[in-house]
This record gives sequence, C-alpha cells and structure tokens, in this order.
Amino acid sequence: MSLYMLASGALIGDPQSREGAKGRFTTATILANGDEAVRVSVIAFGDEATRLLEFVKGDALAVSGRARLTSWTGRDGAEKHGISLVAEQIAAAKPLSRSVAGTPRRAARTRRPYPAPRLAASGPPLPDDRIDYLYA
Repeated sequence: MSLYMLASGALIGDPQSREGAKGRFTTATILANGDEAVRVSVIAFGDEATRLLEFVKGDALAVSGRARLTSWTGRDGAEKHGISLVAEQIAAAKPLSRSVAGTPRRAARTRRPYPAPRLAASGPPLPDDRIDYLYA
C-alpha cells in the first residue's frame, strides 16, 4: 500500500544519478526530523531527477510524492524501518547558488553546518531604528 506524503529534512549524501531499464533516475536519502529522525529514501524520474541533482549533502529540502513503509535487516542484524518515496515535487528550503549564466550549479562539496555568526565589536550605541520610519 502506498500513500501520498511530504517529507522535509537534510540530505545525508549527494544524490546519485543512475541508469535503469526504463531510463535515467536519481536516488537520494534525507533525514526527516520529527519526534524521531526517520530516513527517507527518495527516487526521482524525469525533470524531478534532474532537479534533485542540483542539491548536495547537507542541503535542506522538501519532497512530496507516493510513499510506502519499508523494513530491512541492517549489517548489525537488527531490523530497520524507513520510508521509500517516489518524488513528484521537490522544493529547496533555501535558494540554491546560481552561476553567472543563471543556471543552477552544484555547490562545492564542503562540510556543513555553517559557522557561527561573528559578533560585532563594541562601539557607540546605534540610533533607535524603527520600521515606522520606512513608511513616513
């Protein structure tokens, strides 16, 4: 039995393009965080397969499509559970980097999370900056 679902989370590896009997497809795995983290295996075909290849490990995205519960035996012998999802729509949680020509490009493979923001050095107090002044 399959159901329609929306899963959001971070990619735990770079998406992989593959060739099958019926053409090219892309696979990826996201870690969906809720009360408990769940691995969601994603497979995408056609335009969505190309779109999925724009993302890299660590990118946050949301994927919707037909899903089914899966179970398997892990290397440690324990029974594992997860979700397998055939992507119908993919959305980035934040904008992707764009090349000069405006076409998507894969970001450099760097380890995330992002560094902590730098705190400004102490200085004179800032003037009272109210949003009302924008519309005066």
